[in-house]
Amino acid sequence: MMSGKLLGSLMWLPLVVALLALAACGGDKAKTDGPDKGKSGGAATKGDNKASSGKKTLNIAVAGDPETLDVGKMSGAPEGRVAFNVFEGLWMPAAETGKPVYGAAESHTVSEDGKTWTITLRKDAKWSNGDPVTSEDFAYAWKRVATPGFDADYAEFMDFIDGMEAYRKGEEKDWTKVGVKTDGPQTLKVTLKNPTPFFPELMAFYTFFPVHKASVEKHGDAWTKPENIVSNGPYKLNEYKLQQHMILGQNDNYWDKAALKIEEIKIFIIKDNISMLNAFREGKIDIMAGGIPISKLPQWKGKPEFRLDPLLGTYYYRVNIKANEALGKKEVRQALAMAIDRTSLAKRTMKGLYDPANGFVPPMPGFKNPSDLKYDPKKAREMLAAAGYPKGEGFPSITVLFNSDENHKLIAEIIQDTWKRELGIDVKLENKEWKTYLASIDKLNYDVARAGWIGDYNDATTFLGIFTTGNGNNDTGWGNPEYDKLINGAYAEVDEAKRRKMLEDAEKILMDDMPIIPIYYYKSPNLIAKRVVGHKPHNRDVHLVKYMDLK
Repeated sequence: MMSGKLLGSLMWLPLVVALLALAACGGDKAKTDGPDKGKSGGAATKGDNKASSGKKTLNIAVAGDPETLDVGKMSGAPEGRVAFNVFEGLWMPAAETGKPVYGAAESHTVSEDGKTWTITLRKDAKWSNGDPVTSEDFAYAWKRVATPGFDADYAEFMDFIDGMEAYRKGEEKDWTKVGVKTDGPQTLKVTLKNPTPFFPELMAFYTFFPVHKASVEKHGDAWTKPENIVSNGPYKLNEYKLQQHMILGQNDNYWDKAALKIEEIKIFIIKDNISMLNAFREGKIDIMAGGIPISKLPQWKGKPEFRLDPLLGTYYYRVNIKANEALGKKEVRQALAMAIDRTSLAKRTMKGLYDPANGFVPPMPGFKNPSDLKYDPKKAREMLAAAGYPKGEGFPSITVLFNSDENHKLIAEIIQDTWKRELGIDVKLENKEWKTYLASIDKLNYDVARAGWIGDYNDATTFLGIFTTGNGNNDTGWGNPEYDKLINGAYAEVDEAKRRKMLEDAEKILMDDMPIIPIYYYKSPNLIAKRVVGHKPHNRDVHLVKYMDLK
């Protein structure tokens, strides 16, 4: 879906394989012909396209409660999946891979130097309570995210805007010095530090979505509760029961309400992908995205419901370099990386769904990955010995953290066995549900942890930018001044060849210091019932219900 911490990083999210599974209610005719059998876990209930409410209902499943529904604070795929349907930015992701489309905006112009964007909002854009959506709503939301001390993992995204970084860091306290100006309720002028061709893609990410000022100021952190939330997307939150479900209904004041086919969305919390898969088989959900259990894939590949889509993302392990003295050594991290047979993991364990990762940035136009990370257990043992731990002697026991998911568990067990066999290292495994997992990552309360990142936009900076020193999505304790200089230089460089060289050099530093261990590059395996219309391939796994219908 998104880039993101994942996934949770559009942003991501995200691939936190606690991915969204979309689905429609289905009677007997809606059941798929898949071979898997079992109970669904009782989360979803059968029906037809008309739910008990009498409305055309689409059932969605997520693997855990969203960490937050505050668009300024969220950073993962489950919460992002909700946000893309409940809120709307100036631009929004298109129905399939490609350039973003206008959302709350209806037109824009760009200055000759490429830095100043003048954006005109729709006059008929409204909040769910009927208030008009104005330029001030966006300025207020962005100022809120950039306010020092505000809990936003994606706050650095704002730094593309002139003066925003200094304001965010508390070095400049005068908001009028930031390149965000309102010129009447329908006009927003944004001045960037440098020409940024992918600016509309940034605007289509939830960190840049507006919030309803009066609701936020009246209710504080409780503004996202169903009885308080005011949103501007095609749907609105009507009900939320923790660990059970959320219900979204159409926003009657949405400017494009006439285009909506789905009347109601019910989001079930189904905590394991086996139950999700069973629910799909039984016709209780109609789309299962990303988290298909590997053990079940051979039974589904080749079926008409199975689709493997491109996905701009990387599955990797984070290393907390501050966890202990051993993990703080570069040679140890390199040894851990070289001991893993990625080709076997991707091609055999993951049934050929994914490609082994030789670096962090996945294949994309305009970037040639200079990394060549290889499986070399002999050299790995040599490096571990050079770091002072021959055959693992004296190496502290470490724990691999992952969020609850069968596939994550399978990979963790293989890596646990690999590190013990090849390096003599004792490894424990720990799984946590999504929100607790994220909290542990944010607080650096882990040794090694699985992670996934889906690009938030189609440029290498959406991957490399997250590992600058102090970035809210870094979460490794690592920082490198030369790396920071290259990334910041790439943001400002207009010469494409020079810019590409800076990014490739930054990738080399990242893969030499190895605060992360890339495992494989994502693709998105989906199970989609035939009666779902409008679910199209998207390289960041963003699928808006606005574009969908049920046969």
